[in-house]
Amino acid sequence: MKKTTYKSLLSMLLPALLLTHCTLFVTSCDTDELEIEQQGVLTTGTYATADDDGVLQFIAAVYSEFHGDAMNAVLYGDGSCYNYLMYDLGRMAWETADPYLYNETADAGTYERTWTYFYRIAYWCSMIIEELPGNNVASEDIKTQVIAEARAIRAICMTWLVQLYGNPPLANHILDGSEGNTPAAESWAWIEDELTAAAADLPSKGKLGGQSSIGGRLTREAAYAFLGRAQLWQGDYDAAASTLYNKVIATGYYAQMDDYNEMNSSSWDFCDENIWEFEFNEDTSASTGQAGYWDVAIFCPAVSMWYYKYASLYVTFGMGGTGSSAYANDLIAHDGAGSERYGAQLLDIVSASYMGYFSTPVSYNEGYYKIKYACLAEDCVGSYLNYYSLRNDVYMRYAEVLLNYAEAVAQGGTAGSGLSGLQALNLVRNRAGLDDAPSLSMDNETYGIKAERRFELYYEGHRFIDLVRWGDAASELADCGKYYYTCTLTDSNGDGINDGWEVYTSSAGGAGFKANKNELFPIPQTELNSNTNLSQNTGW
Repeated sequence: MKKTTYKSLLSMLLPALLLTHCTLFVTSCDTDELEIEQQGVLTTGTYATADDDGVLQFIAAVYSEFHGDAMNAVLYGDGSCYNYLMYDLGRMAWETADPYLYNETADAGTYERTWTYFYRIAYWCSMIIEELPGNNVASEDIKTQVIAEARAIRAICMTWLVQLYGNPPLANHILDGSEGNTPAAESWAWIEDELTAAAADLPSKGKLGGQSSIGGRLTREAAYAFLGRAQLWQGDYDAAASTLYNKVIATGYYAQMDDYNEMNSSSWDFCDENIWEFEFNEDTSASTGQAGYWDVAIFCPAVSMWYYKYASLYVTFGMGGTGSSAYANDLIAHDGAGSERYGAQLLDIVSASYMGYFSTPVSYNEGYYKIKYACLAEDCVGSYLNYYSLRNDVYMRYAEVLLNYAEAVAQGGTAGSGLSGLQALNLVRNRAGLDDAPSLSMDNETYGIKAERRFELYYEGHRFIDLVRWGDAASELADCGKYYYTCTLTDSNGDGINDGWEVYTSSAGGAGFKANKNELFPIPQTELNSNTNLSQNTGW
């Protein structure tokens, strides 16, 4: 597979398919409207002479790069994409029946593609931040907002990098490949300053329903929501509680949608629960670009044909497409088999067999398909091979903000005057059809915050990080990846109708999560080989 480090980004080309996934925010665009120059060709003069449309193209490329291209990432190994990151973290958190083996070394593609993904985005942002101020052609208000967006996105990338790698080089400038490790505390402080500064120059959502006029661009409140997440991740609970309440919750600009089951639908696009989302182009002219199609095909259940509810797909990889039985059983015990969250997240293999054709035994399956974020048939339109998605991809939801706030308060942060931590937790529970929690607890299996985060935020990239920062990963993930699962449909009463399933396990050779090692990803070996100023994380 092709491997790319952040040092080689100056010579990279913008993948052609990346352009097909772009939307220029308020108004849709097609590839002809987004003629962005190749990486390495962008010069000071290019930034200095760009007009308003050109400046918007620069930041459009950053937004599109953050989402990434699933086909390019998976088939050609070109870095990663957001859904690939969710797949990797879902496997590491044992949320799927294709669990991570925890036996890879520092030269593994898993760790390098994530590193490359975030540093590539940070590079593009740094180009804008460093070069655009010299532009005397574009409007000042457009330049100011675009620079703020680039600063926010770069800081968000560093949030992930610091959380996952510990002390990677701080991307506060265009890196040249000689930078050494940056202490995490220094990076966290910079992240907070950057998000705060960016928020000041970003437009406010302004009201409930205000995101639709802004499109997929970051708002002031979104920057603060990510700031609150960063403060929570580093254990600064009082700051997190203050930021999330005063800058996001108290604005009154966000609310949970009533029906969790609608999360998979385009009806959620720019709804008041979405903090930040990627807007797919819905114009029929984009169909030849397969906008969103490969994300559906690669990261959804590997079933040859869905009928009735879910998109009919002719190509399915099924990466992360099956839920683990451990997760399914715990969700059923916590929410109930008929709960909204269960119905929106998982589909048992017997029900799936009635909806589409596939043969058993099914590898990497414990009896459940993950249908969270599976594209509905009504939202995957066009014709083979040119399907495209009508549903946006969501990076952060208001439900997470409420849970982040509830946790910050439970861990000692000061609650805001208009919403207690317990009330925030119960807003999430009530939407899921659950009764109020009687108290604010972290560990209670019935109503605690840890359990609520696990089930509400399933497969949104939180579980692995949560377990690590809580100190629970070594115990919860000790057996992750040690077994291989094969599921077969069964006919329990001999009437010719499959009404159950059996799961066969065999050794997969996984090592399981190791304390004092797997809490952090390793610095990719290719980086260490070419940069003697970098040092490896403990245990690697």
